[in-house]
Amino acid sequence: MLASFLVSPAAAVSVAGLYEALVPVEKDTQAQRAAAFTEAMGIVLVRLTGRPDARVMDETAEIRRAAERYVQQYRMTREGQLWVAFDGAALGVALAQRGLPIWGSERPAVLLVLAVDQGGGARFVLSAEDEVPDPVAEELRQQMTALADYRGLPIVLPLMDAQDRSVISFSEVWGGFDQAVEAAGDRYGTDAVLLGRLSTDAAFRTRWTLYSGGQSYRWTGGIEDGIQGASDRFAQRYAVSTGAAVEGEVGLAVRGVSSLRDYGRVLDYLEGLTAVRSISVRSLRNDTVVFGLELLGSVENVDRAIRLGSLLQADSAGAPDGPTPGLPDARPVLLNYRLSSP
Repeated sequence: MLASFLVSPAAAVSVAGLYEALVPVEKDTQAQRAAAFTEAMGIVLVRLTGRPDARVMDETAEIRRAAERYVQQYRMTREGQLWVAFDGAALGVALAQRGLPIWGSERPAVLLVLAVDQGGGARFVLSAEDEVPDPVAEELRQQMTALADYRGLPIVLPLMDAQDRSVISFSEVWGGFDQAVEAAGDRYGTDAVLLGRLSTDAAFRTRWTLYSGGQSYRWTGGIEDGIQGASDRFAQRYAVSTGAAVEGEVGLAVRGVSSLRDYGRVLDYLEGLTAVRSISVRSLRNDTVVFGLELLGSVENVDRAIRLGSLLQADSAGAPDGPTPGLPDARPVLLNYRLSSP
């Protein structure tokens, strides 16, 4: 299972288990395992591409049919489910060959604030845990956690202690005082806030609002449409468009690299970015290192992924002047950052 339900404060999160899935099976036979591998692959493809139709679309049909080829590990659980782990590197190659998007493991953490009106005066804001056991709240928690797990979206539920109740009361959320509620995300250090107003009297229709990057997005739908809508929007922004890869090397400069340890941190981080196919060092001057990147996606894909994290900060003031020695065709550096303090 994905570690997508969080209680402690978190910024952008490196999501574990993106290449894993649990699928129910009746019997542990070769035929049922093959069918389960295909189903599990569909689930993983939804997470990796950020596209909810990835489990049925024509472009992934060949990958799904050959699911067993990508299996690294599998085992039966006591609950009668098959746990499957696929080869992430091989899947990345397969998706890139087909020009499909790839959404990496570094994903925005989302504070989920869900106000629930059950009618008859029963109202509450969904919290990470209940002071008094509440079957309705527990069912909602499990449902939202399962939806977030399915899409690979890390969510945080508020503690709803005295500090939270001063700004995330039911009346504040339901009444549309979104600025106060949005500010509550600062406590949890999340990248976005997803607000939901759920009325059980209206066939569970929910009004959703997503606050992210200084922008807001609003839509209405079912209880499942909150996580789905937020995931769709994040995937559009952060998934690497492999069909739009930049040809040749792109220069990326990092200032503030003053030790071998700093260099190792930066190199490991850049090598882990989904949009980076390969990386090499092109110049070292004072405390600035210039890397040459071969990209799987666009320059924007790289920049958005880096801005989502905290290791590197944008630093146009530290941009090297003119062409950089070592970069092919004397290309200028397009991306400039400074290393954050540990």
